[in-house]
Amino acid sequence: MSKNKPHPDAEALERAKREQELARQRFTTTLHTLQYRLKPGTLANDAWTGVKDKTGTMTDSALQTVKDRRLTVSGVIAAIVIFLARDSLWTAISKLIRGEDDSDLVKTKIHKKDENYDLAAPTVSRSVKEGVSA
Repeated sequence: MSKNKPHPDAEALERAKREQELARQRFTTTLHTLQYRLKPGTLANDAWTGVKDKTGTMTDSALQTVKDRRLTVSGVIAAIVIFLARDSLWTAISKLIRGEDDSDLVKTKIHKKDENYDLAAPTVSRSVKEGVSA
């Protein structure tokens, strides 16, 4: 063999060393990437980003549904409002039907239950102006 040409085994050895170094660099890069991805902060950030994206999509979808079904949504909201204000509405409707003004009546509300007190007391049919002694 001539002095200018390297030995075939030396070429193979040199090529194997280069491939080994490239493999080591790829492994190190992969290892650093995994370490970064598995950090608790990175995991939490990725999860939060996913949640934000999903809720944004869901919000857009819900808003579009409300826009498409305005009458249905209005009916549901009205039903909820009526349910929540049912006592006040019942009182107002009763007053309208009776046509009476009961502002001069004495009203009492008892919130505690007492065994020594009878809630079945007789009702007084006189107004405050007439008085209770007759």
